[in-house]
Amino acid sequence: MMDPEDTAAVRETLYKRLGGYDALAAFVADLMPRLYGDPALWVYWKGKSVDSRRRGEQLLVDFLCAAFGGPAFYAGPDMKGSHRGLGITDAEWDILLAHINASCDALGVAARERAEVLEATNSLKWDIVEARPAAAE
Repeated sequence: MMDPEDTAAVRETLYKRLGGYDALAAFVADLMPRLYGDPALWVYWKGKSVDSRRRGEQLLVDFLCAAFGGPAFYAGPDMKGSHRGLGITDAEWDILLAHINASCDALGVAARERAEVLEATNSLKWDIVEARPAAAE
């Protein structure tokens, strides 16, 4: 008997289930203005030209396409190296997750795919957030 979880739709890549390149480009186009407009996060793009930000957005589209099983090749820096020294905090990470959820809401991302996007995002947390030493007691 065939396992109901073993259907073509289940086996499709997250890239395809999200809607492919255009859907991921739309996600980035929705997410980035949220991040740029957030007073706690804007500092990470302050001083970058519009052109530089656009290149970063395209790298994010490429990264997501490649990470989610699409045909793109990501030629950008690894997450750890590109975020080292920025001092990104747990609180800022939580703000990022809230913006990702808001973009998922705005674009109507289904619950299963949203959960996978958040799982993939959280798998990168310790490459992006700088660990803080425990406070002395």
